[in-house]
Amino acid sequence: MTTWILIFGLGLCTFLPRYLPLVLWGQRELSPLAKTVLGAVPPAVLAALVVPAMLVPTGTAIDFSVQNPYLLGSVAVFMLFFLTRRMLLSSFIGVLVFFAVQWFFGRV
Repeated sequence: MTTWILIFGLGLCTFLPRYLPLVLWGQRELSPLAKTVLGAVPPAVLAALVVPAMLVPTGTAIDFSVQNPYLLGSVAVFMLFFLTRRMLLSSFIGVLVFFAVQWFFGRV
């Protein structure tokens, strides 16, 4: 029974923050400032998730060394995407660089 209460409660906690602004805000238009601020939220959240995983792979200290496969793989993805604008190719090459660095430094 407590599992169902937990599932219902989590569903409610997920549903209400998405539904209430639609109901309360209605058909009103957002101000240009609000649109600008809300437009910056997805890149900020993505950066907040990716950068710590990339720079602190062990969870203890920042690692800028060439032995950090997360950093080198990410740099490869960013550079290749900047040059080619092909996301799938960039991601594939980034994964290859990640595993190549791990293999080269014996972390596999």
